[in-house]
Amino acid sequence: MRASVQNVPIQFRANVRLLTAARAKADREGMSLSELMRGALRRELSHGSN
Repeated sequence: MRASVQNVPIQFRANVRLLTAARAKADREGMSLSELMRGALRRELSHGSN
């Protein structure tokens, strides 16, 4: 069995509207909220340190 690559849980606060929109987008794209958030963080970090 393969070990989990994402093994460090994180928490942050978001308002209800943002969370609702994020959950809806994750559902539309067939992914979990965690997958959506990891992807968003990766995209943000890949833009460099502008």
